[in-house]
Amino acid sequence: MIMAINVEQTKKYYKDIKQEDLCDCNYCKNYYLQVKDAYPKVAEFLDSIGIDIEKPFETSPLEPDEHGMLEYCICQYIVIGSAPSELSKEIENVKIDISESHPSTDLIQEHFVIDIYPICLKWIL
Repeated sequence: MIMAINVEQTKKYYKDIKQEDLCDCNYCKNYYLQVKDAYPKVAEFLDSIGIDIEKPFETSPLEPDEHGMLEYCICQYIVIGSAPSELSKEIENVKIDISESHPSTDLIQEHFVIDIYPICLKWIL
């Protein structure tokens, strides 16, 4: 798997995102508060390519189940650089793929979006 990810520019992109820039709905807050500790190996992999797991571009949560667990069926992250036509990886039962559908990023520089899924977290809010 050869990717032309610009790790430094990706890190800078995430460093420039401030807390007030993030979605402040309870579903997203629940995600920010737990995802790094719940999925440390996924967080480590994303960090290796410059992504801060606590700053998703987009999340798609379902409703909490009867056990108080909340599944995020897709979480998306922006990566600066270019990617191969396919990227498929699985870490801690979480799939990582290049996104085929996402909201507009409004970024001019070359980039792509990845999907990570599923993420299951306790509903704590």
